[in-house]
Amino acid sequence: MLSSDHCLLAIQQFWTQGSLDKNKALVEYLKQYGAVRTDKVAEVMESIDRALFVAEGLTPYTDSPMPIGYNATISAPHMHATCLELLKDHLQPGMHALDVGSGSGYLTACFAMMVGPEGRAVGIEHIPELVAASTENVQRSAAAQLLKDGSLSFHVAGMLSC
Repeated sequence: MLSSDHCLLAIQQFWTQGSLDKNKALVEYLKQYGAVRTDKVAEVMESIDRALFVAEGLTPYTDSPMPIGYNATISAPHMHATCLELLKDHLQPGMHALDVGSGSGYLTACFAMMVGPEGRAVGIEHIPELVAASTENVQRSAAAQLLKDGSLSFHVAGMLSC
């Protein structure tokens, strides 16, 4: 059994893994550490290149969150993998997905790839500039046709105050 110090070290190494040179290598890394467990999630994450959703000059294949502007971040890849694995039974072809706080558009694009053209994936974001950026990001990705066909969309929604 590992001590808590060994577990903490393993987690820190997982979060701070050095830059990987390709999206496929990132997915392989996430498989090795158990974040990606199914072929479907691996296929989707390999098809949506994270570099298209990360600001130029950053290392897109590092397993850490990164700034996307407007005091927002794109989540670490292991978080995206975990989300996709947890939701995979609800992201089957023809189903619908809503991504609240869609940020860079990466996870929404992955949702769209999983539900396919007969499904619907919608990203909601309260920052109009991020909605514009996420739309541009997706237009360069493997999910571009889904955006064009309307089965993937992004919308600005205002913040609610209590």
